[in-house]
Amino acid sequence: MQGEVTALLIFHHAKPYRDMEAALQKLAVPTKRARTLAEASHALSKVNPPLLAFTESKLPDGNWADVVSLSERASSPVAVIVVGQEIDIRLYASAIEVGASDFVAPPFDALDLAHVVRCAADKALARRGVAANSQPIAERLLPVVVKSQGNA
Repeated sequence: MQGEVTALLIFHHAKPYRDMEAALQKLAVPTKRARTLAEASHALSKVNPPLLAFTESKLPDGNWADVVSLSERASSPVAVIVVGQEIDIRLYASAIEVGASDFVAPPFDALDLAHVVRCAADKALARRGVAANSQPIAERLLPVVVKSQGNA
């Protein structure tokens, strides 16, 4: 569905993938995984690509900038979020300059990640010319975030 928030997780390494998958599950964001740039290329070339792509900075066959390039050639706009191993201002600035929507690093706070997802999804949906359903993305994510923090 065009307005559904879905995410492609492009991670070669298992631990950061599991951490990001768990954080997005708390936000009720469905995910699929690609382990390489080639797998990401296949997923992003589909008729209805995911709205978001979270990627490690380095992949076995490329890097985050290659993912941004792939997203620009996708059939529908895809927002790319670069995931660092730690806060890295240079990587953050480079990613934004090249066209990524945002940069995140662990630990993944639910409220912060919900904000990143909301902003990136809103931008991608606007570029797709799709209104975010009748219920804005922020309203769909906030109850999930509040509930997950109440159980922490």
